[in-house]
Amino acid sequence: MFVLSVLFTVLVSYGNCCDLEQFFSEKQVSVEESASTSQIVFRGFTIASEATPNDLRGVFTAYFELINTYKGAEALEAWGADNYRRINVTFLTRPSGECSEGSQVPREYIIFCNLVNDELRATSVAKWDESADQRVWAALGWSSWSDWSACSVSCSSGIQQRTRHCLISDCPGFNVEQRHCNLFGCDETVNPLALEESRFFHPSKDRWQTVPNRPTAWRLKPNSYIWVPSMQLFPDAKIRPFPREFALFVTLRVQNQSTMGTIFSLRSRRRQDTYLSLEIAGIDLKLIHAASNGTDVVRIPSQLGDGLWHQIAISIRDDSVVDSYVDCEWSRTDILRSHTLDIPDDSDLIIGYLFTGDLEQLSIVPDPRLVSLQCSSLRTPIIDPSVKDVEESKPKKSIKHPKQTRTKSDN
Repeated sequence: MFVLSVLFTVLVSYGNCCDLEQFFSEKQVSVEESASTSQIVFRGFTIASEATPNDLRGVFTAYFELINTYKGAEALEAWGADNYRRINVTFLTRPSGECSEGSQVPREYIIFCNLVNDELRATSVAKWDESADQRVWAALGWSSWSDWSACSVSCSSGIQQRTRHCLISDCPGFNVEQRHCNLFGCDETVNPLALEESRFFHPSKDRWQTVPNRPTAWRLKPNSYIWVPSMQLFPDAKIRPFPREFALFVTLRVQNQSTMGTIFSLRSRRRQDTYLSLEIAGIDLKLIHAASNGTDVVRIPSQLGDGLWHQIAISIRDDSVVDSYVDCEWSRTDILRSHTLDIPDDSDLIIGYLFTGDLEQLSIVPDPRLVSLQCSSLRTPIIDPSVKDVEESKPKKSIKHPKQTRTKSDN
């Protein structure tokens, strides 16, 4: 990966803020049209920006680290190599806002360019997000990405991948993405879904259903749940059966946006009003902490119920701080109002109570600092010829030739 120095040449007045989309605010063009009509399209990560007042035209320079190229990779690489990888992108429009040195610039953009007379000219820009990313790839002929596969290992660093197909004769780019997953160590990691003893499963484990093509995932129904004393999970704990600080990793799939139920719950046997519970409520998750001094509810936006696999990581540290990650990205940090986490020594762990959906991972690590290691946000693009395109994967129809009958005139 190399750093692109992208020089935006524009007529600007210098002010306090800058958004590169302002240069095209008066002439909005859809992402799809920009992708199909531009010669070069790439995604860049902003690492610096500055104004250059010595140029009478008013020059604004933004420096990008190249993340990936959607289109025109060879042309972009040749241009960067010929110019010491300094890419001069000229904007020929005036922004509606103002740009100045040191102004805040959104971190990631999709840049659409044409190469004209040995000059790279921007035709449009768009802030990068997952939706814009998918729209660009779709405009270039790609199908949507598949779900991420199950992680290859339950701990100590594995690999996930997802695939897509080219829907036209030729598509720029790649058809496979990989990322690292479960980067936390195996020492002290607990995986209740892998328990061997059937007595912890309700109903009995032999009546639980696995998920097709996901060998480590279980299909739960409202009457399917695990109930296990925490001392069975952490038998070597000297002070308390369940760690006071920990990270929880969950991988699940929900088909219905109205799904309710409990994913994870720690409940006291003696004190019914004391528990820590992760519950699904429609498309979002709720972490509920109830104790004698009150109840705290942390809402975690997660967009469940779309029929796709999602990865959720939650940690509790310093008795009151809750960090949440959704699909490999930090989501939020909350502080419990009571400022004290009460986990009773006699806690039972309950998994999947009244929950309907697929549960592939529920791992507990007694170190909250590892919460970001469920999966990496960095992806490796791969071109894999074994992943057939849609047209290639369709079975070819055999052509039946009609039988010819001989007539008297043929003799």
